[in-house]
Amino acid sequence: MLTPLVAVAALVVAAPVWHGLAAAGPPRLPGISPVSLLKKIGKPQTQAVSGTVRLKVDIGLPRLPKLGSDGGADPIRLLSGDHLVRVATDASGPEARERVAVQDTLSEYDLFRDGSDLWVWDSSHQTARHGSVNAVTSALLAFATPSDLAKTFTGPSAVQTLLFDTSYSTRETTRVAGRDCYVLRITPHADGTTIGSVRVAVDAATGVPLSVAVYPTGSSSPAIQAEFESVAFSADPAELRFTPPAGAKVVEEAAPDLPANPVHGAGKDWTSAVAIGGVSPEKLISGLGTSHAASAPTPEGAAGVLAALAGTPGTPMQSYLRMMMAAGDKTPVGLVWSSRLVSLVFTPDQRLFVAFATPQSLEATVAASGKTATPATSANTTTDTEVGSHS
Repeated sequence: MLTPLVAVAALVVAAPVWHGLAAAGPPRLPGISPVSLLKKIGKPQTQAVSGTVRLKVDIGLPRLPKLGSDGGADPIRLLSGDHLVRVATDASGPEARERVAVQDTLSEYDLFRDGSDLWVWDSSHQTARHGSVNAVTSALLAFATPSDLAKTFTGPSAVQTLLFDTSYSTRETTRVAGRDCYVLRITPHADGTTIGSVRVAVDAATGVPLSVAVYPTGSSSPAIQAEFESVAFSADPAELRFTPPAGAKVVEEAAPDLPANPVHGAGKDWTSAVAIGGVSPEKLISGLGTSHAASAPTPEGAAGVLAALAGTPGTPMQSYLRMMMAAGDKTPVGLVWSSRLVSLVFTPDQRLFVAFATPQSLEATVAASGKTATPATSANTTTDTEVGSHS
């Protein structure tokens, strides 16, 4: 790692180079329509991507606590602040393989996914947790890279849903990680959404999204920005394979006690929500930090998922969640909490609704859903949808 003095020297030496790049302006690329660019994103030229991602999150959450007493890396803190994340994915085989490494100064927190197999490695505690990928952890991993995050807004089912109240533009170009990119701007025209616009930079050669920025309504600064600082369109198989180091503590995680098909969709268009069953705020908070001794109950449901991802968070995370719950509003549909980009509703029947919507809009969605929900359509659906768009 560069020391501060070396880093400053490097910046001084590189300054003329960066000035020259800035003066060159955006790259000149052949024109492309929004429809063609969306198809290019849907069928990238490579299934393997690796690199370092700069992730910036400012959705309006209070500052998250460091969960470990030693201040090591942990994935929950990705929900706010500025972070470097090392990612590697390869979907070319029969089952997708993925590695996400949350990097801190002296520690690292890694998630390895090999099909349905999941390993979570905490270097600061020398602990490896082994379990299986379920609907909830799969949803969490969907935000690991700019490419995965982009599917939320550019996947076939998303375009089909958002087509008639959305403008698409491809007039800009840019460079990301030294690569020439088209810029797809997505602007919703719908009441009740908290999203003002989405900016996706797409590698011109491969069709892989290299940067995604999500802007809240009325804001010029993104609430979520994920961008490759360095990228390669390959992934080392050894980097995607995990074997617990000698002397590490290995914990076999029991499958979380989630209902069948726990993740569903509710509502439509830009205010649609994801509903996760089996979520009780009280059980979630009390389960975090619970001892895994034989005499103590193992956290279940969403608490078990969070406990597996965050090790044994203990009191700081419990206090944080209690603070969030206290800041929520009690309404006829449940406990409502909101930020400048995301709204949540915890219902009495233990469902959690999450949406890029105003609290009022999400409350209406929850009320309309009643006690039933329809299965969510995956962003990876292969529906062939022809879209009308604006260049």
